Amino acid sequence: MSEHHNKHQHEHSHPEHKSAGHADEGKQRVRVRAKDTPGLICIERHTHDEAIVISGTLTLDNATADLGVWIAAELETAALKVSEAGGIVGHIKVALAVTSTSMISVTEEKAMTKESPRQRALITLAAIVFKTDPKEAEDIIRKSLAAVRSRQRQENSVA
Repeated sequence: MSEHHNKHQHEHSHPEHKSAGHADEGKQRVRVRAKDTPGLICIERHTHDEAIVISGTLTLDNATADLGVWIAAELETAALKVSEAGGIVGHIKVALAVTSTSMISVTEEKAMTKESPRQRALITLAAIVFKTDPKEAEDIIRKSLAAVRSRQRQENSVA
């Protein structure tokens, strides 16, 4: 195969590389998604038959041990508010993923490990509600995530 053909083959087999001719060859695009931005609440809403389906994400830095407790309390509050608005909660669920970073280095022959004091939490929410105004249901869910974010910020400002 010719050198040009190899380069062309490589460009098509790696979609993260974008090339305009060969001027940008070797450069990678960094893709930043809004939902990965710490503190930003992203909500999507649609209806399916009679159900209002709401999906949301919130990423937080410096996750604390109380985060799961706060989320549970806010989901209970959201369910109560949906009921008070005349709606029915099919379910409100959250997946909570907390990650941390460890640095491991070797000087001479001894490995040293250092834990980052920061943790990142990704909250992914899914709610299905019935018999309520879709905008009102979305607002209730958004406010529950905002309350978790507010508690986290208060906790971090005290620490």
